[in-house]
Amino acid sequence: MAYRRHPAISVLVAVNVGVAVICWITGFVALAAGKNLHPGMWLSVPSSGVIMRPWTVLTFMFTQTNVFHLLFNMLWLYWFGIVLADAGGDRKVVRGYVAGGIAGAVAFIIFAGFAPSLSASSLSGASASVVAIMVESALKRPDMRFRLLLIGTVRLKWLALMSLLLLLLGFGGGNAGGQAAHIGGVVSGLALWLIDTRRIPLPKHEKRRKADRIIKVMESRRQGMERLDELLDKIKVSGYDSLTKQEKRELDRLSSR
Repeated sequence: MAYRRHPAISVLVAVNVGVAVICWITGFVALAAGKNLHPGMWLSVPSSGVIMRPWTVLTFMFTQTNVFHLLFNMLWLYWFGIVLADAGGDRKVVRGYVAGGIAGAVAFIIFAGFAPSLSASSLSGASASVVAIMVESALKRPDMRFRLLLIGTVRLKWLALMSLLLLLLGFGGGNAGGQAAHIGGVVSGLALWLIDTRRIPLPKHEKRRKADRIIKVMESRRQGMERLDELLDKIKVSGYDSLTKQEKRELDRLSSR
């Protein structure tokens, strides 16, 4: 039922679970063979030298480090993804997931450049992507109610705000690189919402395209009105039966428009 309703969310969850299982099984087999191999490291964004592993900017957001990391990220992706999909469709979820992940990777790389302690670290997980989806869904449906265990009913905007405050309070802790990625996800979610609500001005070329579309529509309508006048004049002079079958169909089409 979930797949039929929102296939994109189900596919994202399935890819995350599949990648995690493959990485864990491969690592376990390598360990049993006496080899120190961590497949997830080749899919994670390094704090430096990312230009040598450019694919990691995309693969890291599907690579979870442990079971709890996978579980909580997928639960949040599912819950908030449904809200965003209901508000704007599955494409919004995929867009938010990818944009949030890329923004999180960029924020992590930038922050790592100013933090020597992160020089040997890497970034993995869907957290930045999930945060972006959470922020955008909260901005689109701020008053939607969630029923939380032991807490009660909470509006989505307050739930998102509490989560963001926890992220900000945790910044600079033991996982500063991950927190920087979360901030990137926040910025991405906010930017996508602003773009959708047109609170960010359109580029000049987009304005020109929009103006061209309006001109074409108006020109089509003007031509249609002129043709309609011609047909009505013919009816006035010679009667409706003087119209050919094609002209009658054309008259019906223009009248309905």
